[in-house]
Amino acid sequence: MARPQFEPIPTGERRAFVFKIDRELWPVYHYHPEYDILLSLRNHAGNYLSGDRIGRLGRGTLIMNGPNIPHALQSPLPPGGNGESPALAVIQFSRASLGEEFLNKQEMTPVRRFLEEASRGFEFHGDTRKLAETLMLEMIGMDDLERFAQLLRLLGLFARSQERTPLASPAYRPVLDDTAVDRMDRVIQHIRSHLGEGLELDKAATIAGLTPKTFSRLFKRHTGKTFVAYLNELRISEACKLLVESRLGIGEIALEAGFGNLSHFNRLFRRSKGDTPRSFRAQWQTPRPVG
Repeated sequence: MARPQFEPIPTGERRAFVFKIDRELWPVYHYHPEYDILLSLRNHAGNYLSGDRIGRLGRGTLIMNGPNIPHALQSPLPPGGNGESPALAVIQFSRASLGEEFLNKQEMTPVRRFLEEASRGFEFHGDTRKLAETLMLEMIGMDDLERFAQLLRLLGLFARSQERTPLASPAYRPVLDDTAVDRMDRVIQHIRSHLGEGLELDKAATIAGLTPKTFSRLFKRHTGKTFVAYLNELRISEACKLLVESRLGIGEIALEAGFGNLSHFNRLFRRSKGDTPRSFRAQWQTPRPVG
């Protein structure tokens, strides 16, 4: 299957932005110069990757990728898109497509400052996420002019909000070379498909067509993490999903997520989540008040 590394977005002189409803996720690790606002419309039970940030991808997840920050969406679930079950609501635009002269108007000062802060991306939470979801879904029944006005309302909401978590870290430097991105994409796809198996650095380097030393250097530069740290983060994320959604024992979950040693799993989990796997599960399985 063709895996384009650079995604061309049809904005520019003729279009200020793109709004669309995607029926399925696009799992390819890719980048583009536009900002990318993504609202998950299904429980994909997966992960998003944005720069060196890995997060959970569930129903209602709302992220904004920064320009030229490589990103991907992954789900272990089979495709299920149809007219009644869309996967994502998507808005894509750039500073150039909105127009620098327009952004420099006094009224646009909060939005301009927010876009500068959002160059590395954000995930939104709380009331901001709920209000943004409403604004984005209302765009489905609007014409282009109404949608543009709605986009400005959405950006104004983001600019005023403190309910946001940065995505790519300040130290992250994306590697936008097509060959390098293609190699990393092959490795990431392999990791996702074999997460519960023993994954060695030498094997990953072979998939990338590099020596282990060269691969380690490229992987760290590309993701901001060592191969082992990245792999462990994905495995912990998978363990969290199993703790919440399954009745498997802790030891079984450790094995399913790819940890051959239970004490090692418990130690890494506590370091990552600040809690034991058992306590984490209990918190999520405790009935919560509605509203």
